[in-house]
Amino acid sequence: MVSIKQSDVNAMKQEATKKGCELAFNLMLAIPAMVIHDKFGSLMKKDGRVEKFVDLCMEQYKCYEEGYVGLEELAKLLKDEAGVKIKGWEAEEIKR
Repeated sequence: MVSIKQSDVNAMKQEATKKGCELAFNLMLAIPAMVIHDKFGSLMKKDGRVEKFVDLCMEQYKCYEEGYVGLEELAKLLKDEAGVKIKGWEAEEIKR
């Protein structure tokens, strides 16, 4: 019989959660990058623009990950500065 400590189980859960979040983020980055490439290619003709978009997204994500900006703040900035309201990003829902 194999015995696993609770701390090992917790570490495995934490690692699985981290990998799942990274996968989800990469997917949510790949989709917009492909949309930009496929649908707005004429605006992005200059080489490296889609790559630059991806790099800027990763930079913004790093700011979030390091605690410099939160989802609530991002939602407010998008609404106030860009006029973009993302369904499901209402402040009450973000806090959950």
